[in-house]
Amino acid sequence: MIMYSYSILFALLLSLFILINGQKSDDRELPAVSYTAGRSSKTIFDTQFSRGRCPERFYQLGEECLYFSIDGKIYSWQNADRVCARRIGGILQQQSASNPDQPNMQPTRGVRQLTLNTPEKTEILRAFYQQYNEQNFAIRLPYDYNILQRCNDGQDDKWPTYCTNIPYSNATCFEAISNNANDTCLREVDCNQRYLRLACEFTLPGSPELIDSRFRHCTKILGRHRRRLPMWAWIAIAISSAILLLIILGGIIAFISKSKNKDSTRKKKFLPEPPPRRDETIVRVPPIRVDPASEPMLTQSASSNTDYLQPRSLTIENTANA
Repeated sequence: MIMYSYSILFALLLSLFILINGQKSDDRELPAVSYTAGRSSKTIFDTQFSRGRCPERFYQLGEECLYFSIDGKIYSWQNADRVCARRIGGILQQQSASNPDQPNMQPTRGVRQLTLNTPEKTEILRAFYQQYNEQNFAIRLPYDYNILQRCNDGQDDKWPTYCTNIPYSNATCFEAISNNANDTCLREVDCNQRYLRLACEFTLPGSPELIDSRFRHCTKILGRHRRRLPMWAWIAIAISSAILLLIILGGIIAFISKSKNKDSTRKKKFLPEPPPRRDETIVRVPPIRVDPASEPMLTQSASSNTDYLQPRSLTIENTANA
């Protein structure tokens, strides 16, 4: 039993050692980050974008802190998220541990690659190109980038479009470049080729994570070029229509059956009494008569007084004649 416990402990230690060495060797393959060096200060840029509550080298936009590396185009899109999480995230962890006076800067979800989901992020990308001539930042697109409807009203909504006229793209690796000073677009890149700049972000501790995009969008207008509904929407409409049809048919059937029941009840009320059967004997009960003397004169029977029917005595008649 003791030998078995030692074997399990040895296997766990060996696995941990391999995992640590593997992570270290993986980290060695990632490009270094010159975090201590900063850009030259420019009044126009510094006035518009400031550090705020974020650590050094970061810019606060809303409840997020953004970092843009100055190391040039040496990163690949595939490694950008890992560099942000391990290099920049490790630096923030060291700063929070070594400086107790500094506010907690260890984000809940860690440091991640920049997701282009707000107009303010488009503005800072434009400013980097205008003030420092820096572009080709590796960025991610939000999940609703191709779902929201643009307004197309001529106003600058700071919503970058694809550099080529592709309405939808299945690619996942993009860079933000500038055609001119006020135009930022998205271009597909080779995910493994190292010629991109690094852009990272994290949410300030205690703040909610930004999930939906904050670009200005309009309600979809039904017209000539309207988008087709997805298959799940058509299935839901078909099921709802079938249920509604069944409810209507059930109501009609219930109404018809109720009307028939009412008609049958009325017919039973007005049916005449059926004649007696032949084998049945009809018994008529005569009315009970009261005392004739107490009856009114008009109702007394003429046969109640029978004296006139009796024969008269002959002796009485002869006496009367004499």
